[in-house]
Amino acid sequence: MDIKLYIEKVNLSQQNELTKVKLIAFYDNMRNNKPTFMLTDVVSTLAAIGHSISNISRLKGYLVKSKDFRRISDGEYTITPLAKEKLKEEYGELLVNEDIIISDNEVLDETLFCGKKNYLDKLIMQINHCYKNYCYDACAVCMRRVFEICLILAYENYCIQDEIKNNNGDYAMLEKIVANAVNNSTLNISRSKKDYDLIREIGNYAAHKILYNTRKKDIDDVKQTYRVCLEELYYKAGLKK
Repeated sequence: MDIKLYIEKVNLSQQNELTKVKLIAFYDNMRNNKPTFMLTDVVSTLAAIGHSISNISRLKGYLVKSKDFRRISDGEYTITPLAKEKLKEEYGELLVNEDIIISDNEVLDETLFCGKKNYLDKLIMQINHCYKNYCYDACAVCMRRVFEICLILAYENYCIQDEIKNNNGDYAMLEKIVANAVNNSTLNISRSKKDYDLIREIGNYAAHKILYNTRKKDIDDVKQTYRVCLEELYYKAGLKK
């Protein structure tokens, strides 16, 4: 994980100086497999990310008294095994779990849309993560995918999924699903075909237009419509009551 994301997740700005040293030393230990750290290196890292230590002598006194550190040599320390285990329990996943997606409601409010199905949660977090990190083509493709999944789940919830399947029993292309959905009296969708086509097309352009690149404004222009449409589909799919 990038250190900027790490300091955000561990809420570094709210920690005292000793805890800041411990968190940065732990980050370096986990990322670079370094069992010890030089205090000067950690202090330099903190200064570089906007958390300068005002009094180094005082900090050294804190380190000597703390049960979380052991002095190796002049200026060199290690985090004690017990303290490291506690840090692993609290923050270890941030650094070793490759499945973690760092996101925070950039396109969709995760408190509203996550927690229903694990595979949807991962896609929604990818939507937000891609938007936050300027990957707008990837964001648009994920938006389209979530939209298509929720449409299919809605059909399945109403037990009318055969209406959007071909002769082989496979689901039709999204264009045909949308055409059926907006006119389907059983689903009774409130949004217009124009809204649904807008969502479908932004993903199609990102995935299939060779000379096209999705821009932030393209996502911003459809964000509100997307959220409203998706929330209705969550109800239609039985994901929200």
